[in-house]
Amino acid sequence: MALKGSIQEFGLSEIFQLIFHQQKEGVLLLQKDKVEISICFKEGKIIRAYEGNSDEQLGQRLRKAEILTEDQVVIARYRQENTKKSLESVLVDLEFLPVTELKRLTRLFTEETIFKLFDWDSGEYAFEQKDIDCNPRIVHAMDTQFILMEAVRQIDEWPMLIKKVPSRKSVFEKIEVSVEESINKEEAPKSIEAAEDFFGDLENDGGDSEGENEDLVWLLLQIDGERSVQQIIDLAHFGAFSVYQNLVELLSEKKIREKNFESSALDFTETKPTISKKKILKYCLGVMVSLLSMGIFFLSAPSVQMTSLQATRSFEAVKFLSEKNERYFIRFALDLYYLKHNRYPDTLNSLVEEGFFGDKKNMIANLENWSYRLKTGKGDKFHLAQN
Repeated sequence: MALKGSIQEFGLSEIFQLIFHQQKEGVLLLQKDKVEISICFKEGKIIRAYEGNSDEQLGQRLRKAEILTEDQVVIARYRQENTKKSLESVLVDLEFLPVTELKRLTRLFTEETIFKLFDWDSGEYAFEQKDIDCNPRIVHAMDTQFILMEAVRQIDEWPMLIKKVPSRKSVFEKIEVSVEESINKEEAPKSIEAAEDFFGDLENDGGDSEGENEDLVWLLLQIDGERSVQQIIDLAHFGAFSVYQNLVELLSEKKIREKNFESSALDFTETKPTISKKKILKYCLGVMVSLLSMGIFFLSAPSVQMTSLQATRSFEAVKFLSEKNERYFIRFALDLYYLKHNRYPDTLNSLVEEGFFGDKKNMIANLENWSYRLKTGKGDKFHLAQN
């Protein structure tokens, strides 16, 4: 029978269970208003889930998490169009991400997308039976039953977490604690051994696993009085639910507090009438002088103007990645050359001539150490190897 209908009549859990027990292979499409989420299944197991376009979402999430730069995402997408490979495979080929890390992140993104579905109280679903490509080296096939149980657990705990942290727009700041307060005014350890025992007990208190402790420490470092909860979630590599759990734990331990912007807004309102006309005039004149100076500078230096317009993704992009190895530099420059000319160069010297490595006197890669030749056929369009 056709698997299609409304999630109000046939719940998400029932749909997932049916696909799992019948070991179906295909794509489950769910729609609500303008939101469209696709879930790929193979032999009843979840392969991936994404909102809108799979590749666009993956690139956007990796960029938001500051795992990839925008230039790296652009290059990966162009390489994908040329090779017809999956974006995951291209990212590994370009050495932008280790396989293990990519596999972990794609699983996390899939879980986050699915868990979000369980907030839906309405919507339509349709299952299309089709072959699903799955490279086990890169993509982790997830047990559907486990995902459902985890979703149920989170549904039970979310209300309590949201009560403590009601908005993702909230901003938190650390509560400064003196050394005496942090050790509950006990006598300070007087030897290295005593200090190790004292702080070791603190670290092991509560029986948290090493991974949970790492997440908690990482989260505390991100709380700076400026980042919102959503911005921290985007940066985190362990999901929104874990971020909320750790925030609530830090709140209960009185290590952080929500930042109050009302007082600063009130102060501004109160002091606003006291600003004299003389000060306002002085401020406006200062702005006008600054703008005039900038205009004179750019009019008198057209070469600077042209440089800023032309330096799209060449020298600055390579310079930004100057801490990477030479192979990465060269592959990056080759892809930049392709973006500009719609073909790869005949020799590496063409990259130097067009300034993809910056100043010839300060080369960031020694091309004499590398051999390069064009290839024909599928896959990579060139061969690059170290001499």
